[in-house]
Amino acid sequence: MLWPTFPSGADIGLHTSVINSITQSGNTNFLYNYYQMGGGISLTFPGYHIFASEIIVMTGLTGYSYIAQVFIVALFSAFIVLASYLVTRAAWTESGALIIAFLVAVSRFDIEMLMWGGYPNVVTLFLIPLTFYLYLQRDKFSTIPFIISTSILAGSIFLTHSLSAVVFVSVTLATILTVLVRPSAFALSRRQVLLWLLPLGIGAVLVSPFLVDAANAYLHSNATLTYSLVTKDSQKLGEINSAILSTKIVPFEIIIPLFAIVVLFFFLSKEYKGRALSLPATLFFLWLLIPLILTQGYLYGVYIDYNRFLYFLLLPVLVLFAMFLDHGAIFFARIIDTYQTLTKQTQQSIKMAKTSVARLSKKLTRKNLYVIFVSSFLLVSIFLFPLFAMPWQGAANQSFYQVMDKSSYEAIQWAQNNTPPGSVFVSDAHYGWWLGGFAQRPTLSAVDPQYLSSNRELFPAKNASLMLDTDFMIDNGLIQIREDGGYLARHNPEILTELNWTYFPYSFFNFDSDQIKIDYTYNDMTNQMYANNLMVKDMQMQIEPNNQSATIIVSRYSDLLNYTQFTTIYQDSKFVNITATVDSTVRGISLNYLTFQVESKGIPILSSSHTLVWLDEGVKAIGQLIFSDNQPEVKQTVDNAPPYNFNLQYALNGSAKGKIEFAATTYSVSDDPAIYKDQNTIIYFLEPIIATNLKMPHQPNDSPMTTFDYQTAMQYYNVSYIANRISDMNPKFAFDPNFSLVFINDKVAIFKVEANANHVGR
Repeated sequence: MLWPTFPSGADIGLHTSVINSITQSGNTNFLYNYYQMGGGISLTFPGYHIFASEIIVMTGLTGYSYIAQVFIVALFSAFIVLASYLVTRAAWTESGALIIAFLVAVSRFDIEMLMWGGYPNVVTLFLIPLTFYLYLQRDKFSTIPFIISTSILAGSIFLTHSLSAVVFVSVTLATILTVLVRPSAFALSRRQVLLWLLPLGIGAVLVSPFLVDAANAYLHSNATLTYSLVTKDSQKLGEINSAILSTKIVPFEIIIPLFAIVVLFFFLSKEYKGRALSLPATLFFLWLLIPLILTQGYLYGVYIDYNRFLYFLLLPVLVLFAMFLDHGAIFFARIIDTYQTLTKQTQQSIKMAKTSVARLSKKLTRKNLYVIFVSSFLLVSIFLFPLFAMPWQGAANQSFYQVMDKSSYEAIQWAQNNTPPGSVFVSDAHYGWWLGGFAQRPTLSAVDPQYLSSNRELFPAKNASLMLDTDFMIDNGLIQIREDGGYLARHNPEILTELNWTYFPYSFFNFDSDQIKIDYTYNDMTNQMYANNLMVKDMQMQIEPNNQSATIIVSRYSDLLNYTQFTTIYQDSKFVNITATVDSTVRGISLNYLTFQVESKGIPILSSSHTLVWLDEGVKAIGQLIFSDNQPEVKQTVDNAPPYNFNLQYALNGSAKGKIEFAATTYSVSDDPAIYKDQNTIIYFLEPIIATNLKMPHQPNDSPMTTFDYQTAMQYYNVSYIANRISDMNPKFAFDPNFSLVFINDKVAIFKVEANANHVGR
């Protein structure tokens, strides 16, 4: 885990921010994080962090807490092997327990969890099987020690990881209810089973102050999420839920085979316990079944990261695999041993020429044969099945999840030593968590919504993402535009569509200012000027009263020319209006042409003097440009794309000033495969839509107009520094007078926000 010096994964930064919130401030409100998303309520359960903070304080590793955390979580990962052995031995056999210990040790899921930083998960994946082991060993304990030990373990699970607590309680209660239906079938009394219930209640009471605060914080922070669960109205889903549905659904074809094998625990019980219905079989059956059902929670209105449930069903699957492997080895060893016994007299009557074969035959006892088969099965399994990983595969996972290196950490140390405490930073999702945790600065991290647990974090995360990416954004729920402003030639503007099947908008059109060209004549000489070479005069967003429309205005100038571009969205329209004006500042200049290059991911399917239409069949979306009075000459510049590039050349006829205007729209269309059978069916379907679009009708729209202005956002969040790791984006900050470069190396550039540089805190 420390092979490249720094452990992999971004979550370790989040864990460190929780630890620092506990240790640096003496904070007893474990739900308050001073650094995550600028500081505020966080729904991170603190059991692991409380334990880790004590170890860090005792060892004096405050400045190198990542080292302490690596050793802590590696220890708990090793304990998972021990707990898996114990619970399997208690449920089935010692030989099967030894096999499961080996399989868990090389489990790919456990290795990946260490690599991406799921440290609290590792702890609870040890505590859950350990608790179930004590449940299965109830007869070996007197009542009081059993209740005390299991209650502490249950309380620890509740305090450490919310999802683990849900799975643990669900499996335990389901097992209790199943056994209570007919306890005699399990050779148990109701009192014995009800003792499983008592630790849940006592454990909850032990950590009840935190659980009450967590429940209140969750309901308060996720009010819209709760509303969507109650109504189950897809149009009212919160943004976090919509993003989860777009990215986190576990394909059902992966889950179906696991549903098919879940009943095999009862066949194991018949073989090893002498009856199909037993307590271990029921426990493991539900231990696998409940996480399987929860992976499909979206079907009944539960919105959560469904992939996380795969970690909980891993151990039951491995136990099933190990026990059948054990049973297979026993079966084949018995067959061969029986065969040897039956042929023993015949072999003794024949004088063997090869005495070595005879000696080998004597050593092939049933026990030795079992060992040979088990070893062979294990070797084949770890190379054949993707459930397992060898050390070199673990190293590959580490490279995939690696976030930190020497240069990146150097920037974190600079931030800690050279910026005022309380200075608010903005950075990308992974680096932002490290920055907040290890530099101990409130940080807005550009985290995608599906990775957030609280609506409180949603808007800081979205604003951080936009601050790093662009200067202006307008979204009316029908169409979205992003404008990089005058300091970066990239999206000037970019037009995105709201697709029917995903939360995330899809970029369809793009205009680049280094391809916006002005042809003019001065002193009888023809010249060209590109928009990105003009100096920026002004950048602003104008919003009309009641948010009926919003316009992004970017003005540029030179000694000879002025160029201004207006990009407007109306609240009830799916069209973007783009207007550009150009005029000369000295006598004798005549303007000849203004040329735009438009880039589209769609395939051009229709062209006329009034409109151009593209279709992106892969995402079932169309894009259309509509030209008004001044119609351009259209030339395709790239034929073998996508993306496809077209030049729109407007004639300005030698005037001293000119103005052009056109409209653009893009949106999802039908996903009926019959429409896309051939070019004729596509045109037949789209022609009425295209004709309607030429009228640019307005339409009812309940979605509010959402706007983003980078200067307003930085002032609102009191942002003092931007930590940027994408070198291509450095010009956006370096050329803007609102920023000044204060640190740069080969990985990170830190820009100070001039307007907020003297502000400390929020």
